[in-house]
Amino acid sequence: MVKKIKYDKKSWVIPLNFPFDWKLKLKFSLLPERPTPCIIKNQKWIRALNIDGRLAPIILEARGSIEKPKLIITTSDSFLKKTKEIERFVFEFHGLKDAKNIYDFMDKDTVLRRIKERMYGFGRAGLMSATVFEGIIKAIIQQQISLKVAESITANLVERYGEKIKFCKEYAYEFPYAETLANLSLNELRSCGLSWKKAGYVKEFSLEVVNGFNPEDLRNKSPEEIVEILTTFKGIGRWTSELVMIASIGMNVIPADDLGVRRAISHFYFKDKTQSAETIRKFAEKKFGSFMRDCLVYLLMAYRMR
Repeated sequence: MVKKIKYDKKSWVIPLNFPFDWKLKLKFSLLPERPTPCIIKNQKWIRALNIDGRLAPIILEARGSIEKPKLIITTSDSFLKKTKEIERFVFEFHGLKDAKNIYDFMDKDTVLRRIKERMYGFGRAGLMSATVFEGIIKAIIQQQISLKVAESITANLVERYGEKIKFCKEYAYEFPYAETLANLSLNELRSCGLSWKKAGYVKEFSLEVVNGFNPEDLRNKSPEEIVEILTTFKGIGRWTSELVMIASIGMNVIPADDLGVRRAISHFYFKDKTQSAETIRKFAEKKFGSFMRDCLVYLLMAYRMR
């Protein structure tokens, strides 16, 4: 798949064997210079990752052309023995997989083909979180507000309560841990921009994790099981569960109850007449099949760019 070349004692280069447009990938960050906990500065993607109880700073950038791209990963030399783990995270988070299959599929549909041509090199859909816990908290924050506002609230939470490490003259942030959020008062959570209800949901779910619930176990469950488990927690319904599945676990599902999803698909396939969640769900499952997650991401991006 890829060949790793040693770059220096803190960095290494990974040539990609498929087209990749790094600038396009970064373009869809809504809050690039504030930590969510990812930050984008000077075409570099920065965040910290908890590895074995220590913060590993990660800086990712790209060089070369779209047809012959190279990734450069930089971390502290104390984590050079963890390069495989860091690479796996980076590739999964950014959807760094050969997109030939999805491109071939998109070529068969007039709408998708036009979108693919506009966004050639974007590749596969990535993730919005490093852990399922992070994804669940972000999904709670995103309930019934714009993504831009949700990102601002998330940045407030990360800046105030997430751990950080200074590296290469920049701070790399990690998302706040469950123990940290569980110990915050509702007023402290409210000060980040959360409503009273959402502050309560975040605190209560974090307490459940501290008391033994492991969100990472959801990765081994079916969509139906995940919905059944997550909806037992206060403030988490089907919409939140499906968002976690698609954006934090990488499952091929569709959060059809999301108004943005319904509007995007309705815009391209139903002449801008917003359809019901059930109609959108049935349409997407039949139309996009095993490529539903990737197609949805492309449609949402194209809808934002229209």
